[in-house]
Amino acid sequence: MESDSQWTDLAVTEQWKHWQRNFWLGVINGILFKVGITFSHPSTVLAVFLTKLTGSEFYAGVLMAVAGFGWFLVPIFFTGWVESLPRKLPLYTHMSFGRALGWLWMIAVVVYVAPKFPTYAAILFLLGYVIYTATGGISALAFMDIFARTVPFRRRGAFWGLRMFWGSVLSIGVGVIVHQVLEGDWGFDFPQNYALLLFFAFITYVFAWLSFFLIHEPPPIWTPPIRSWKEQWQMMVELWRQRSDLRRLVKVKLLLGISLIAAPFYSTYAVVKLGAKPSLLGSFIIAETIGSLLANILWSILSDRKSNLFVLKCSILTAILPSGWVLFLTLLHYTFDLQILYLFPITYFFLAFAETGVAISFTNYVIELSDEAHRPTYWALSNFAESGMTMLPILGGILLHYVSHSVLFSIAFLGVLLAIIGSRGLTPAFKTVTQTSKKPEKPEQIGQKGAKHD
Repeated sequence: MESDSQWTDLAVTEQWKHWQRNFWLGVINGILFKVGITFSHPSTVLAVFLTKLTGSEFYAGVLMAVAGFGWFLVPIFFTGWVESLPRKLPLYTHMSFGRALGWLWMIAVVVYVAPKFPTYAAILFLLGYVIYTATGGISALAFMDIFARTVPFRRRGAFWGLRMFWGSVLSIGVGVIVHQVLEGDWGFDFPQNYALLLFFAFITYVFAWLSFFLIHEPPPIWTPPIRSWKEQWQMMVELWRQRSDLRRLVKVKLLLGISLIAAPFYSTYAVVKLGAKPSLLGSFIIAETIGSLLANILWSILSDRKSNLFVLKCSILTAILPSGWVLFLTLLHYTFDLQILYLFPITYFFLAFAETGVAISFTNYVIELSDEAHRPTYWALSNFAESGMTMLPILGGILLHYVSHSVLFSIAFLGVLLAIIGSRGLTPAFKTVTQTSKKPEKPEQIGQKGAKHD
């Protein structure tokens, strides 16, 4: 923890003058987004909705691929332009309107198209989700840059932890609501019950966007000139060539991404193969929320007090638990004919515990590796390499026509095991700082100063 004098110095500089206000607005933004996501979680609520709507798990796989396309692939085409913007908050604002339109489109499809034309409704629903995630991926570039310039280095773990901790607290109640709505206690039948959940999610998203609009964005230290796509591509290639630490990180994330092949099918496996009622999704959400709640306490403290790299390695280690647990339950069910549904929600506890740690540490670790001017490029490049892995849920949906769910879960297990082995080669971000600080660099060059300026 910093001394009192350090906190005073931080408060009086121009960049950090409003950091406490920005910190709490960002926390409120995250809490509301966590609640909204709980109402409409892609791998539980939306995956089961599309499976029940079409009678096929294939569309659940497409949903996860669409999410990856928007979050990971689209931003890479906008990084040079985003970096050239003197202020990033207007971009975040404009993209929020695009996200709102995409979500309203999805609600309209569920209400007016799904009852009569389920297959067309699934396609149109996915189109709306493309709009929502693509604009969200672009806004994430702005969000991450603003975050790095408004939240002090030793408060970043607390920032993510508070966002998800209190979001998880509220999400316990949301899980109860989801259970009641899908059970029919609110008087809505399929598919109107899912439209109601989407509407609840939309309302919380609107308030989340509004809270971030109030952020006081400090000016960047230096804004690079706008680059052509060719120049941007050359810079990314050179960045990839120079930064072995970034390459190692991306390779580990790719291996971890193999687990995506099973992500949307834990919930559908419970419903389609084990006979669970859709209302059991409420229990999944509650278990996931409790996992996230406890994980945020642990990972955020370790992030600030130990290191983001330590948290990343530990959370990757725990990521092997979801697929391993489901494989164990499957063994109990088919070998010993035991009833396992009451144990199945623990899967989502493990998922949340691991995903929370990866989310907190990966984001902060990338920011530590990046330099001020090219932070959006680092962020987009670290995610772009993973974009191809988002096609794995589609492959998983196709494979389920030929193999059992256990095969998918085994593939996910193996992928995480390889990621655990690969993560041993990751090194502290600031080790590079010490080694390269002897050679000063011009602002327009690719920096290796990590986040020391923060």
